[in-house]
Amino acid sequence: MKFDLLRFLMLLILPVLILGTFVFGVAIYESYEEKGDYLVPQNPVAHEPAKFSYQLTNPVTKEPLNNANVQLEIVKTKATNPWFNVGYLRDDNEGTGLVYKMDSILYDGKLEIESIFWDAGSYEAKIKATSNEIEKPIEITLPIKVDVPLGQIVRTIVLFIAIFLLAMLSGIFAKRLENPFKKQSQYKNRYSSSAAALLLIASLLVAGTLSSTSLAHEATSANHIMVVEKNGVKAELKLNPMDPVQKGEPAHFNVTFQDSKTGQYIQGMDTSLSLYHEDDNITMFSNRTQIQDGKLDFDYAFPDTANFHLNFHASPNGQKSTLTAPLDGVFAFEVPPVQPNLSAQLRAGTLMLIVLILGFVLGLVGTKRKPSFA
Repeated sequence: MKFDLLRFLMLLILPVLILGTFVFGVAIYESYEEKGDYLVPQNPVAHEPAKFSYQLTNPVTKEPLNNANVQLEIVKTKATNPWFNVGYLRDDNEGTGLVYKMDSILYDGKLEIESIFWDAGSYEAKIKATSNEIEKPIEITLPIKVDVPLGQIVRTIVLFIAIFLLAMLSGIFAKRLENPFKKQSQYKNRYSSSAAALLLIASLLVAGTLSSTSLAHEATSANHIMVVEKNGVKAELKLNPMDPVQKGEPAHFNVTFQDSKTGQYIQGMDTSLSLYHEDDNITMFSNRTQIQDGKLDFDYAFPDTANFHLNFHASPNGQKSTLTAPLDGVFAFEVPPVQPNLSAQLRAGTLMLIVLILGFVLGLVGTKRKPSFA
């Protein structure tokens, strides 16, 4: 069978065009923020911002719940199929458990948070609220379904297509080779070199992809205590003061605001927080709360190993506030890398090796050897 390079390229380009059209259409669809009862978009996509909003009301009067003590807990309850995410080469999708937990004081009873769900899967938002206006606590559980991002699917498909095509080309050229014990022309030697080179490239693509998440994963974290002093206020963050910070494990944040001279805790602040992922240039979450006693605690499970910033803005919320002027600050810290999950790498390596072998065998078996006239 004569190898037609033009036909091969056309057969290669046509699926790419079809796939590109599909990807473009789905990307437009994903960018459309369909509003749900408490989420925008209704079905958020992993790695994309989502807005969560819930108005707590008095069950008797149906009016907004004033001065409510609210606890919000976001828990991942079910992961996606790990084989579906194999090309992504991360074990993030396998984890379940606590993602975010924070106690807030909301004068208008409206809970608002903007967050990025790092992994696809099923989640639950658990809300518990108390107030002097109600006799019994309000407890609500809201389901959240997070979809797999289109880019992740496309990267997986493109990766496996590249490995398959390179292996198939290696098989095609290998089939054309003559018996190695016969005298070969310089032209035939080129075929041999090309087949070996293509197979080598495909193999390196597999090995390089598998090892890309294994570089520099030996660091361990130290205890984090950070201080920002500004406008007579000392803001201090203690991040997991007793245990090292680890990716995927909930870390405890303890933030305090004290007078720099007297050491007294600042009273009466309206505060907003945001956690910024410096490496990917995205905000992981942002929220607002009232702080009455100068202390704020919350838990958050870091989805990634990277440099982070915890940004805060505080302002006086009344005449009794001891904060004299608005206060802004940034706590900068790093979540150190950890060794990737071995099962995720073995699973990805197995599938890639299967694709590599199938492509090579198809190219080898499906091509006729040119007749020899030695």
